[in-house]
Amino acid sequence: MAREFRTVGVVGLGTMGAGIVEVFARNGLQVVAAEVDDAGVQRGRSHLETSTKRAVDRGKLTADGAADLLARITTTTSLSDFADVDLVIEAVPEHLDLKAEVLAELDKICRPEVILASNTSSLSVTELSVRTGRPGRVVGMHFFNPAPVLKLVELVRTVVTEQDVIDDLKAFAATLDKVTVVIG
Repeated sequence: MAREFRTVGVVGLGTMGAGIVEVFARNGLQVVAAEVDDAGVQRGRSHLETSTKRAVDRGKLTADGAADLLARITTTTSLSDFADVDLVIEAVPEHLDLKAEVLAELDKICRPEVILASNTSSLSVTELSVRTGRPGRVVGMHFFNPAPVLKLVELVRTVVTEQDVIDDLKAFAATLDKVTVVIG
């Protein structure tokens, strides 16, 4: 894996976003997680606390492990807090204009080499990618619900997706104990 992903960002803390945040934090990564407002942040935190408590109750995670996991997550309402992340996944509602707006804003904030991913399951990743200045580093990275449990992750490439982006995300997903399928 050429890129190192140590700090990842997730935009959107609904069911899918919170699950993706949990996957990353459970695997020792620092996570920056954003929602549109403080109420959204609190709902997302509640999702995470409920899910990790369930994991503790089922013996899948220790209480200390749950506390460590939650400590690795920084929540915010500002996309500017994504300036130092190594990868960003947007998991906002399935509206093309909203997703494109989020990715275009992240494109301005994140370093040029950062991969921007969408968790979309139905929208055109090509259409999203052309709304940024880095279409070769925009990809679909679709986790299945519930993300902490299900192993499959779809990587959706476009005709301009750089091969090293796909290679690095496949290797990264394997470190998360996920199985990838690449589609285009």
